[in-house]
Amino acid sequence: MDPELIDPELIYAKTASGEEAMLQRTRVVQRNVRMVLILVDGNATVAELCNKTGNAQLTEHALLELEDDGFIERRADEDSVWIRGRKPGQKAKGGSAQPVSEFSVFGDRQTPESGASSLSGEDVTRIIPFPEGRTGRPSTEPLSSSSMPPSALTPPHYPVGPQSGTVFLPKAEAMSEGPAAAGGTPPVPSLRGRLRDWLSEVGSDLKPIRRGQVRLHLTWPVVMVLGVLSLSALLALLVLIAWVFPYGRYLPEVEAALARSTGQSARVDQMHVTLYPMPGLLLTDVRLGDQGKGDAVRIAELRLQPVLGTLLSSKVLFREMALSGISLSAKDVDSLARIFESAARQLADAGLQRVAIAQANVTFAGLGFDDLSGEFELSADGLLQAVSLHSPDRSLQLDARPTANGLAVSVDGLGWRPSPRSRYRFDSFSLKGTIDGSVLVIDSMDMRVFDGRVSGALILRGDGPPAMAGEITFERINSKRFSEALGIGEQFEGDAAGKLKFSAMSPKWSTVFSAVHADGEFTMSRGSLGGIDLPEAVRRASATPATLGGATRFEQLSGAIRLTPDSYRFSRLVLHAGTMQSTGQLEVSRDLQLRGRMDIQMRARTDQSATPVSISGSLKTPQLQIR
Repeated sequence: MDPELIDPELIYAKTASGEEAMLQRTRVVQRNVRMVLILVDGNATVAELCNKTGNAQLTEHALLELEDDGFIERRADEDSVWIRGRKPGQKAKGGSAQPVSEFSVFGDRQTPESGASSLSGEDVTRIIPFPEGRTGRPSTEPLSSSSMPPSALTPPHYPVGPQSGTVFLPKAEAMSEGPAAAGGTPPVPSLRGRLRDWLSEVGSDLKPIRRGQVRLHLTWPVVMVLGVLSLSALLALLVLIAWVFPYGRYLPEVEAALARSTGQSARVDQMHVTLYPMPGLLLTDVRLGDQGKGDAVRIAELRLQPVLGTLLSSKVLFREMALSGISLSAKDVDSLARIFESAARQLADAGLQRVAIAQANVTFAGLGFDDLSGEFELSADGLLQAVSLHSPDRSLQLDARPTANGLAVSVDGLGWRPSPRSRYRFDSFSLKGTIDGSVLVIDSMDMRVFDGRVSGALILRGDGPPAMAGEITFERINSKRFSEALGIGEQFEGDAAGKLKFSAMSPKWSTVFSAVHADGEFTMSRGSLGGIDLPEAVRRASATPATLGGATRFEQLSGAIRLTPDSYRFSRLVLHAGTMQSTGQLEVSRDLQLRGRMDIQMRARTDQSATPVSISGSLKTPQLQIR
């Protein structure tokens, strides 16, 4: 429709869709259209809306667009008494002839030209409408003068308009709230009273304007809050049920089910349902196997997390079984392999996807690693394939796989220390071997430690007092770092290489290294002997033991080494340091006392005879003397 053809007296009202658009800003996004939608109230005409916005063309275009979109609709052709009472006033404002009041019962509706002048007097202030004789609604059509003369209805002291039949009150009387005091005449009702009486009659026939069915509008924040509250109430109910449920009476059935599925006797201390981090069944202090035979597996906590959708199906599927606080020995791993094999045969109506481990201790004859986490790797048939564990900082990785010949073990470390305060730090290491009963055979050992490399093979026995035996080869070992780790200071420098065969037996693993017997050979390159200054001892030629300090630097020092629980013996020593060459032997006791002799030969002298120098004192303060 052309906006110019819109009737200025047309009245629009919001539809239910328009009411929703008022709440949702995304439905009407244009600012001018939304402004007009807000102004539409079901009472204002098009002309009034144009006056409010100050832009008639913009308002009419917006009204047409809102009507096309279904946000507003036109009011019915039959207007209420409020609209009919207002229209003549609007036309008068536009410059046309002023009509009589819609509530007047006198005269016709056409305003005479003299009507304007009759309202200009100072004594006349307002138009007084008179209700019609019938109840409910004033007459909308003027009465003819023949049916009822104006004098019959007009009080004698009120002036009447010459043509319109309209009654005018003097200003003072129109504003009066009380009745007029005139002799014995009845009091004339005030303007406010007459209007109140008329409105009480008219109001009984008026019906409220209905803008559509009232709807409850829920915005997304309200929906989210209601959803959170509902979920919280549900969780609280589940927690309450899980808290008060009598689980103890079902423990015998659970123990019997574990015994049937594992093929081992089972004991459970407590059982309850847990909701965090996933809903599941929590069993505490679980023992599988015979405690008297020493092959029982003990688990501090066993958590079963089922797939909720399979609880009512023919086959229950468990997403995860979490074991926490479990101690695993080689024998325990072998027992677990049999347990999983038995469970795979018995539990045809159940399935297990993953077995997780936390806070596990892995030991062999009392020697092992603490606080490991990881998982059991299962085959498609539910058989145990491997145990894969790691330390909390992942500096240690352990992998154990059951085989026909025992248990294959692989241990890898990176930046690992045996204990947090240990002076030994392994840059990296890799151990591969097998466990057969109480014997651990490490076939391959490769370690990066003290800036060098150590490789070899090792055998550990745990069927009696801890014992070990093996052979290692070392190269490029930093003697200074090695001396610091041994606690003897930084006296010796150089890169050491060599090989050793060793064996040890002790009542416990903590003292097994102090019981080592070893034999081998070594070579040190580009180093020094701190506190032992052999050239200065020859120069002084003192027969009295003296602490000279200083150091003897050398290009190479080689010899044989023997380690016993009491001492370290270095024999067949050969030292090359420029023009000096020395041979001899040296022994260091467990309390770091020195005893030895070096024969020094200075090749630059004409006298090529060797000068014997004895070495005594402690390793920290050696004493030298010429013999």
